[in-house]
Amino acid sequence: MRRALTLIELIFSMVIIALAFTVLPKILQVSAKHAVTMLKEEAMSDAVAMVGFAKSLPWDEQNTQSDDILHTDAAASNRYKCDSTTHYRVGGFAGSRGCFQNLSASTIGSESGESDPDDLDDFNGLTKSISNANGTRRYTIKVRVCYVDDTMEPFANKCRSGSTSDIKYLAVSVAPQTKQQLLGKTIASFWYFSSNIGQIHINRRPWRK
Repeated sequence: MRRALTLIELIFSMVIIALAFTVLPKILQVSAKHAVTMLKEEAMSDAVAMVGFAKSLPWDEQNTQSDDILHTDAAASNRYKCDSTTHYRVGGFAGSRGCFQNLSASTIGSESGESDPDDLDDFNGLTKSISNANGTRRYTIKVRVCYVDDTMEPFANKCRSGSTSDIKYLAVSVAPQTKQQLLGKTIASFWYFSSNIGQIHINRRPWRK
């Protein structure tokens, strides 16, 4: 009965162990980087989709009932302000969108009794946790909406406190809940400035048979 390895077997064993210690860490490193990349791509894709969904909804709760330009607390010298006498903005003309109903913009936030957003500012404070099937990729999407000063060019993301304006600022940020090297860090932020121009309606006609 043989009790020891031959020289060739010993050499082969050493080569295999050396390869294992050299290659496996690199494979694991590449796999970890790929997982982080996948996490970022999925999170950013969902954040962009969230912005797109918010953009598709009416500018304000009042616009779910009327397509008017809304009155705001912005300064009288504001170039975007709709005149309550002429019912048009500067440059408006008969037949264009105006502020005929004399409705005022709402405060930021969802209205009582609403379970799903139906206008832009309902997204303020929304936090959504997303996970894949096995929980290896988890991240959080946070949304903030506020009024910003609409006399600045370009618009700044400095929120107005307690007053309305003709520009709403929406910011969507994503942060992972896994992967310790990213945990707690915001990996992407997207923002969007929306103007008080009333709700846009698209006329549709069915195809003739």
